[in-house]
Amino acid sequence: MTLTNDKTPSLDEPSYGVVVPVRVYLDDLDGFGMLNHVEYARLFDHAVIDFWTDAGWVLDPTSSVQVIREVHLTFHQPITAIGDVAVHLWVDQAGRTSVNYRFRITSADRTILHAEGSRRLVNLDPATLRPTPLTDEQWTYAAPLLADHVERPAV
Repeated sequence: MTLTNDKTPSLDEPSYGVVVPVRVYLDDLDGFGMLNHVEYARLFDHAVIDFWTDAGWVLDPTSSVQVIREVHLTFHQPITAIGDVAVHLWVDQAGRTSVNYRFRITSADRTILHAEGSRRLVNLDPATLRPTPLTDEQWTYAAPLLADHVERPAV
């Protein structure tokens, strides 16, 4: 997982989005003493849920259901210890019914890039399970996440 060529990723981070601290626990590490690969997506999930909960959003599966359409992860430097990491997340694309998150998982001091990726989320109507537009409330809560070039699509 360590890059050893000239394609080492830049730690230059975008000025938009939010950075959420997330804790790595002992039981997240595998038999090799490294964060198991499936836990990187979980760290991102925890950061997203922490952001939305802190913003005031309340889970209500009777009003909308949000599902993951796709996830992409690239691993750079393994996490080999318990403690906090930083998850930088932002929305880099948005449609009427979906958004694309980008994220970077770094050391707490943000000097080591551990992993980066993207995740597309689709908002569904809970009765039909068909895509439905994101609500005004969701757009309001999401404002701090939006990249500079992202605007709410016209209805």
